[in-house]
Amino acid sequence: MLLTNYFQTGWRNLLKNKLFSMINIIGLAIGLAACALIMMFVKHETSFDNFWNNADRIHRSHITFAIPGRDPMHASSAPGPLIHALKKDFPQVEYASRIGGWGPTIDHNGQVFVEQIKLVDADFAKMFSVDVLKGDLELALQDNSSIVLNESLAKKYFGEQDPLGQVLSLDFNFFKKDYKVAAIIADIPGNSQIDLPALIVIDENTWKEQNYMFHAWFSVNSQLFFTTHRAEDLLEINRQFDEFANRNFPQMPIGGDDAKASDFIKLSAMNIQDLHLNAIGFGEMRPQGSKTTVITFSAIAVLILLIACINFMNLSTAHAAKRAKEVSLRKVLGATRTNLVTQFLGESILMTLISVLLAFIMVELALPFYNDTLNQELVVSYDINTIATLLLLATGVGLLSGMYPAVILSGFRPATVLKANKSAETGASLKLRAALVIFQFAVSIGLFVATSVVYSQMQYAKQMDAGFNKDNMMVINRVSREEASNKRELLLQEIGKHPQVTAITYSNETPGNTNENNTSMRTPDMSEEDALIMGQRAVGYGFFEAYEINLIAGRGYDKTRSDISPTDEQLRAGEKFPGSIVINESALRRFGFTDAKSALGQTLITGRGDPGEDMFVELLIIGVVEDVHFNSLHATIRPEVYPLSAEFANSISVRFTGAPEQLVKDVENLWRQEVPGIPFSHSFVEDNIAELYQAEQGQATMFAVFSSLAILVASLGLFGLASFTADRRTKEIGVRKVMGAGVFDIVKMLMWQFTKPVMIASLIAWPVAFYFMNDWLQAFVYRIDTSVIIGLSIVAALFALCIAWVTVASNSIRVARANPIKALRYE
Repeated sequence: MLLTNYFQTGWRNLLKNKLFSMINIIGLAIGLAACALIMMFVKHETSFDNFWNNADRIHRSHITFAIPGRDPMHASSAPGPLIHALKKDFPQVEYASRIGGWGPTIDHNGQVFVEQIKLVDADFAKMFSVDVLKGDLELALQDNSSIVLNESLAKKYFGEQDPLGQVLSLDFNFFKKDYKVAAIIADIPGNSQIDLPALIVIDENTWKEQNYMFHAWFSVNSQLFFTTHRAEDLLEINRQFDEFANRNFPQMPIGGDDAKASDFIKLSAMNIQDLHLNAIGFGEMRPQGSKTTVITFSAIAVLILLIACINFMNLSTAHAAKRAKEVSLRKVLGATRTNLVTQFLGESILMTLISVLLAFIMVELALPFYNDTLNQELVVSYDINTIATLLLLATGVGLLSGMYPAVILSGFRPATVLKANKSAETGASLKLRAALVIFQFAVSIGLFVATSVVYSQMQYAKQMDAGFNKDNMMVINRVSREEASNKRELLLQEIGKHPQVTAITYSNETPGNTNENNTSMRTPDMSEEDALIMGQRAVGYGFFEAYEINLIAGRGYDKTRSDISPTDEQLRAGEKFPGSIVINESALRRFGFTDAKSALGQTLITGRGDPGEDMFVELLIIGVVEDVHFNSLHATIRPEVYPLSAEFANSISVRFTGAPEQLVKDVENLWRQEVPGIPFSHSFVEDNIAELYQAEQGQATMFAVFSSLAILVASLGLFGLASFTADRRTKEIGVRKVMGAGVFDIVKMLMWQFTKPVMIASLIAWPVAFYFMNDWLQAFVYRIDTSVIIGLSIVAALFALCIAWVTVASNSIRVARANPIKALRYE
């Protein structure tokens, strides 16, 4: 009977006080929805690769090249020969397998495809507990004529037919081979750093022509995974890696005879479950996450929920005056303080449960947009565990947010309240409420600053002069494949005739390409051991003109001049003649030249041929270009050289005018006509550059959305609090109006009451926001000035003040314009 009465009273109270109920329910719903969305993201990000059997014993090796005068080069891939040395030197290693990638052409039923095929070692089958749907994975990886397909590829090529025993012909560009389908595996889940569309076993003899793939110690082209007998063996292996490198790596091309491999190379290994959030370096199969982002948004989820709970506490205590008589009458009629606390906590939990239902609706509506922003496929799971967790969360939030108001309301003294016909609100309650409002706005201002800084950095990255023109530039890929390479000159000529094309060139790398190609170079007065490691981007004729890269001195490559360097075959035959080279400003300084003009005509010497051949070629500097940001602003512009690639190209770059749709259509038709054996593939440089900041862009969007939600929830609470404050001071306002105060005076008085907390919140939020956002900016080598953070902090405070003023004024004007006679009769 008592519980029924509590429920009826609670429900009636919700309906009677619609503004109070609506603000609390909507505020809590927004807080719970935001919390649920963020926790879905966090749960997904922290679940990567924990589904493998013995995941705690599966590790991946990493390598860092510490080259003097350059940023450290971190790679998640490893040298091909490392696997043999690892198994030889470390008894702790149980199994090991490389996972390398290659994109062969597959001609099937008259259609041509390019697929990512993963090259693995036979131990792979013993290390990874992939779900084998058909066939025998271990047997398949012991036969170098077998191929393993995942379920998606099997359906793509064979539909409902049984794929086992079917044959696919793979063209790897330097050899062709038929592979028989020997096993089908389930698609690897999305929460993995490993991508396995198809597998073939590594046959090192087959890949000897591509020496760098599995035989070169200073080329990293495949990831190396290994299992240990015990999880803790990883610590010992990491401890011994320096000595291991010194024993196994060949003599470094720099540093002289006394140089040790560990002076320039740092090996490490990391457990597979830690890769997604903690690994650094190029060479990942799938996009990585960010541990900082996970921690940041987990904190934001807690803060938004706290703001919603604070709203509930503030509004409930402010609303106490309207329930003072009810509480006192219940006490007079025999209700204990425990009964009252139970009643008010029950009302709080009831309100929270309603908020949970509303939060579910909000989550479902927001999920498509959320997934698009994160480029994920998160779904709400309505299993028993999820529902139980949410109900426990709702109960916890209800208890947390309702406990203080329940204690305050149940503590009223009947004699005092009934005698005065109102509640005597204590100074401690007012101070706590003010402190909570300050906390709300400090969080809101801090999030506003963070969002603004992230957005400003993204705009800086977009608008910064990269040293080349990325607009209206199309890149045609797969030009290096034999069939396309044979038609390269024809493609250049025909595409160049298109009326929209203003410039055309070719190269091995294009902006946004994160491949790390390097070469060793020196001046004639430098010894071989003092040679410098230079970044290298091989370019074709017209490259600098097409990309509008500024030449400080000299010229670019010219077909009418003898810029071509001798080939390895010519050097072996004894032909020696100088080639040409273009360098950037950073390389100019690294070589020690005083200025660009004095560098023209100077000689650079670089090695050629296979290791041990000791062949060298001389290159004359014909041009110096400005430093160019080909990669993201996270990295310092490296010293680079741009050798002429006369016979080889990975891509063709086309500068065009107007809308690209017709150009793409015409180029694709030409490609299909001239290169029918290779699927057409293109991209735009502007999009390739944007992908470098995809993670930050998603982070900025999430920041903006959740910061807006936090500000909205805080504003809802402030609106309700201002409404109750204005109502509570109705009689005072009436007296002031009778004494001559105008509407503006009344509004100014009430607004000042809420201006002080916002100003105090600003003073608290500014240093905290500055510290964290300055730290975040350190990840960018090229970034906005820290003074911008100060300016944005001031803007955030003004924005918060505007929100507070608008929110308070909307209530204050209503009360201030009321007839003072009604105000004097209040209470």
